[in-house]
Amino acid sequence: MISTILIIIIYISFISLGLPDSMLGAAWPLMHQSLNVDVAAAGIISMTVCGGTIISAATYPMIARKFKTAPITAISIALTASGLLSFGFINNFWALLPFALILGLGGGCVDSALNNYVALHYKGREMSFLHASWGIGTTVGPFLLSFLFARNLSWQYGYRYLSLFQWAICAIVTISIPLWSKMKTVNSTNDGEEIVPVGYREAIKRKGSIYALLGFLAYCAMENTAMLWSASYMVSRGISESDAAMFAGLLFWGITSGRVVSGFITDRVGDKRMIRGGISIIILGVALIIILPIEYIFIGLFIIGFGYGPLYPCMIHQTPYLYGKDASSTLMGLEMASAYVGSTFMPALFGLLSNHLTMNLFPFYIMIFIALCLFATEKKAKLYR
Repeated sequence: MISTILIIIIYISFISLGLPDSMLGAAWPLMHQSLNVDVAAAGIISMTVCGGTIISAATYPMIARKFKTAPITAISIALTASGLLSFGFINNFWALLPFALILGLGGGCVDSALNNYVALHYKGREMSFLHASWGIGTTVGPFLLSFLFARNLSWQYGYRYLSLFQWAICAIVTISIPLWSKMKTVNSTNDGEEIVPVGYREAIKRKGSIYALLGFLAYCAMENTAMLWSASYMVSRGISESDAAMFAGLLFWGITSGRVVSGFITDRVGDKRMIRGGISIIILGVALIIILPIEYIFIGLFIIGFGYGPLYPCMIHQTPYLYGKDASSTLMGLEMASAYVGSTFMPALFGLLSNHLTMNLFPFYIMIFIALCLFATEKKAKLYR
């Protein structure tokens, strides 16, 4: 009974992780006008958030040696709730950046902690459902903003409402902390022996670990580029801000749907095949964005999201099995940090390119990272047949 309650709380915690991730891209077409900054300035906020997440994820292995998963999760959610609330009341671009950093610091540790916990103790099905929970969180923002924009309310109301959701989830996790102590400790083997986590240097020497880090960088580069710029791309092609926010939400519905479907089949199909299938679906979605009329772009966005669905959870789930449980927490932190390097710099780079060239580069830019992700995951697959 306790284990069932705990996995539900973990899923709820991952919903909280997804709440802030979709907001900036959906809000930005109106947000940059309100803040009186150039459209490319979204990259600065995104880089600041991801910079905080990189710091948080990279230091997670050290934090995990001193604190347990439950308090790490509760404190991290409180940080993101505080950041969201600040976004809801500040209307100055530069004043937002410290709170963007707080958002990032809150996201990195909880991401690493819960991913490592589920990878060590659950099958691929639960990992996929975990990230489907993240997808549920990401669907809230765009549709909430579309509702608010249609009623001539500002983007700040969206951040205020999401902050309330986040504080409620923080309260649930905090109340549940005593339950976590009744579960079997994360850092133990099946025989109850204590696992001593290896250091950074030893973890990075594990066979194929470089390809794992590259794969996470490429995946998050293409995912976050789509998350941040799909609404702006649609507005540049003549879609209204309200419709663009709603259509951008379909990307996240695709991700969530893909992870729910993945949860039912991944244990039978296997992580490697799920990754290959996901990449193939992403390629199809990007091709549809290129060839379909702009009013049907939502089809391509949903398919791209559906392809994204199985990639991240399956790549994470491989970690303890490919590199060993003793390297799992350390490599998980490094993988999350690498993922957020892709999230930090690659969407920002596209912002600069679109500002100086054209926003029409959007689908082709994503294609570059699809190719890089395919290369990295196939290299890793060959090492572990």
